[in-house]
Amino acid sequence: MNSGLGRVEEWLKIAFSRIGCFESPHKSKTFSKLLLVSILGVSPAFINSFAYAEGVRTHHYQVKINKQLSQAQVKLCFDGEAPEYLAVDYRKATKSLLKFPEASDGHIEFQGRYWKTSFLKDNACIQYTSDISGHIVDPRKTHNKKLSFQVDNTWLWLPEKLSLTEQAVVSFELPGDYQVSTPWRPLDKQYRKFLVGRSPHDWGMTLIIGEFDNHFYKSKDDSILNIVLLGELKQKDNLIEWIRQTERALVDFLGKHPLPMIQVVLIENRRFRKSPVPWGEVNRGGGIGIRFVVDSSQPIDNFYQDWTATHEFSHLLAPKIDYRDSWLSEGLASYLQYLLMAQAGNIPSELAWQKLYEGLMRGAKGTKDVGPEILRDVVENRRKKGSWRSGRTMRIYWSGAAYFLLADWQLRKTSKNKLGLAQVLAKFNQCCVLSGKEWGGKELSEKLDELSKTSIFSELYQEIAYSESFPNIQPALDGLGIKVVADKVVLTEHQGHQYRDSILTPLVNIDN
Repeated sequence: MNSGLGRVEEWLKIAFSRIGCFESPHKSKTFSKLLLVSILGVSPAFINSFAYAEGVRTHHYQVKINKQLSQAQVKLCFDGEAPEYLAVDYRKATKSLLKFPEASDGHIEFQGRYWKTSFLKDNACIQYTSDISGHIVDPRKTHNKKLSFQVDNTWLWLPEKLSLTEQAVVSFELPGDYQVSTPWRPLDKQYRKFLVGRSPHDWGMTLIIGEFDNHFYKSKDDSILNIVLLGELKQKDNLIEWIRQTERALVDFLGKHPLPMIQVVLIENRRFRKSPVPWGEVNRGGGIGIRFVVDSSQPIDNFYQDWTATHEFSHLLAPKIDYRDSWLSEGLASYLQYLLMAQAGNIPSELAWQKLYEGLMRGAKGTKDVGPEILRDVVENRRKKGSWRSGRTMRIYWSGAAYFLLADWQLRKTSKNKLGLAQVLAKFNQCCVLSGKEWGGKELSEKLDELSKTSIFSELYQEIAYSESFPNIQPALDGLGIKVVADKVVLTEHQGHQYRDSILTPLVNIDN
């Protein structure tokens, strides 16, 4: 789900009620890089998002955290010209300053949560101290472990924008055995020095400092998975393996690691015992992170049978999308959630198609319940009129799933099964998923057309986004050899079943 920060905070308040984890008080050397872009065939955004680049101006942050987790001393030294603005996510953040910023050469103009730093001389430095005590977790609820949990950046003024010729690196000085987890890519073996991602920091992020279980897993291609365990979690090793296997399912589907760095935070909460994973959330601020609320008392098999993890991981295959077109991002995740589970061998293929069909039927019912509204208006009206579990929600999620089902089938049909959705998403992943911008649905569909050398995505977008009806999925079901008898899916050997089989064949197997 990609919901607003207010809803995120409400969920976190509930999830952390047992352990007290939510106490937030507020809401030219360009040529060398372009040569790299040309040789590797990847976008400048990808290189700059997570890869430390030599020959690029690097602004260095040194952050010292005290033992009580109540103060952060920050020293920032610019490499050459300073960015025009530094920013945090809280407009009253200056009230938490214990030591007002001092600049070594020049002056700063303070504008709420923004600091205008373009008046500073080249290679200037800034020093300040902030009160971060509002993020401290109640130690009575963490077995006396010290922990600072931050869901928005309220004290670390980062560059609002970075050009292709500059980057920012943050180094933490921590007491004793304290650790830190961020969505940023680590640059050292101690996991204290990080390259800040380029996506806007007000897109939400998780920063954790203190005493907690912090695990890093590095793959052969240097991609990193950071798994954080918070609360009184049981069967920790099993939960770590579950997350690693979920990421592996995404890697197999795409044929490669989707991102150089993924942060995953597991938060214990047993209040919602109906599901092992009652809630998940993807954050994209400065990098990619996923938060899951889990009930670790449930058998580990229940986690592998639950769709929440594959749904949230599937969001990583798409960029941040404009809110009115969020049916595309939710639709992609809904389309893939059961198929990835089947690819990984966690559920039978028949059950995956059955669950997908049932979801699509909920979307069709939700469309009837809501009445005549074009899909893009449905998204906006859900936000205005509330009722997150209404028919509007079902229509949003499953209209998007229908879009990608139809696109996948049409791609395979027109290419005689040489091209499917996975291959197109792999191309998009290489060029564009880390663009650091928000995409419109029309823009995204046109890009997918360009990568697939078809007009399938934009034609479907125009047909579905502005329709008052639920998409007609029957041609895709027929074309994939899927019959429905008394609401039960029957997989046939009808012509086209090879398209259905190829959908469930991971790209990693095709490439190898």
